[in-house]
Amino acid sequence: MTDVVERADTLRRTGAAVLALGASELLGKVATLLMFLILARVLGVAEFGVVSFGLSLGLLLAVAPSLGLDSRLVQLGSSRPDLLDRSYGALVAIRVLLSAAVIAATCAVVVPTMGARSGATVVLLVASGLVDTVTDASRAACGALQRQQFAAVVLVVQRFATLALTAAAVLTTRSVALAALAYLVGTSVGVLGMHVAARRAGARLVVHGSRAEAKLLLEAAPVMGAGAVAAMGVFRIDSALIGVLIGTVAVGVYGAGYRLFETIVFVSWTLSRAYMPVIARRPDDPEHVRTWARRALVVVCAVYLPYGVVIALRGDDVVRLLFGPEYVHHGVLLGLAAAPLLFGITHLGSCVLLALRPDPVVLLASVVALTLNIAMNLVLIPVWGITAAAIATCAAFLVQATILMRALTRITGSIASPRAIGAVLVGSVCAGAVAHAVADVVLAVPASAVTFLVVWAVAGRVLDPGAPGLRSLLRGADA
Repeated sequence: MTDVVERADTLRRTGAAVLALGASELLGKVATLLMFLILARVLGVAEFGVVSFGLSLGLLLAVAPSLGLDSRLVQLGSSRPDLLDRSYGALVAIRVLLSAAVIAATCAVVVPTMGARSGATVVLLVASGLVDTVTDASRAACGALQRQQFAAVVLVVQRFATLALTAAAVLTTRSVALAALAYLVGTSVGVLGMHVAARRAGARLVVHGSRAEAKLLLEAAPVMGAGAVAAMGVFRIDSALIGVLIGTVAVGVYGAGYRLFETIVFVSWTLSRAYMPVIARRPDDPEHVRTWARRALVVVCAVYLPYGVVIALRGDDVVRLLFGPEYVHHGVLLGLAAAPLLFGITHLGSCVLLALRPDPVVLLASVVALTLNIAMNLVLIPVWGITAAAIATCAAFLVQATILMRALTRITGSIASPRAIGAVLVGSVCAGAVAHAVADVVLAVPASAVTFLVVWAVAGRVLDPGAPGLRSLLRGADA
């Protein structure tokens, strides 16, 4: 295959992956948001707080069996396809063994501490997070082969199955524990489905004889594993600390606002799953890496910057509309307004660096950010309440993004395109003006989105006439 043909094939497959993953993640987020709206409305603030606490704890504890090794599997499978099957099998075996240890420890601590009902709910939600790590291993195998379309379908089916099961359980029984059990069953659907997706993509789960591959995976654990623990801590530690310092009712209120931030982060997951295998194939070519990172940065800014502006101005109205007035807290979404953009930059930097090698700077950035986040939460939450948690999260993301971007630019040179980002800024300001001017939030949000897209397109032609369009940005094609 010639270089031109190979490059065209890579762009085609990457573009298809971005579209498929983006659509599936969006539909999956819709299903998840609907599920949380039902839980919040039916259970009330206190029991919804238990759900939010359990899910946050589950995601934190799931990092232990995960060890952040999905990136390592993509890296190995992309650069050495002959290692993929045994690496995939080794990763699943590692996660199953470690998950068993984590769930046992969780039962021993949580049930006596929280009581039988709330403790059982939290344990079931933690188990759901652990089950998801096996699903993630299969998704990583699909990503290494750049064949993720069927995996995208499986994700949508799993999310809507979870929605149906959880909604049916909570609406018929109004039991938070049975709702958590239904959530676990729905999550487990994804394990089998994603395994089938990996087989269709060409990956085989080979556990026997995979000791050497397990060693290759675990060699990266000190950087990727510890870095993933710290990164997830930055993302989730605020809810856990609110639960400890203030109580689960406050977690429920904070969780409603945080859900608006969390709902949009699928854009980063989509870009990383599509771009990382491509970057990992040519890690020694700085121009190649810079091209993909630059395009990803523009997409990140174009999605997260206007979104942050809108939730800063109308976030409370959206929470009131979706969750109910009892979940509105003036200050949470204002404090989280910068979080989407800062998270997007952070995730971009860490994924590009890990696609090249297990870079220790990713661990350093996560540890520094986590330390800052914990310190600010412990000092400020007793004084300012849950608003302090939002501010601490943004501050941590800012520090993390700064460290990662400095490390990345030392490898690739600057990935920022001032003119392209300037067009995004102009569009975001206009979107914010519309969001503020339109009184009805149901009309204000879509009107601001349309305004951004139109103004961004026009401003882009004026400020950066030679820039590629959105389709080329998503595919990573050269201008």
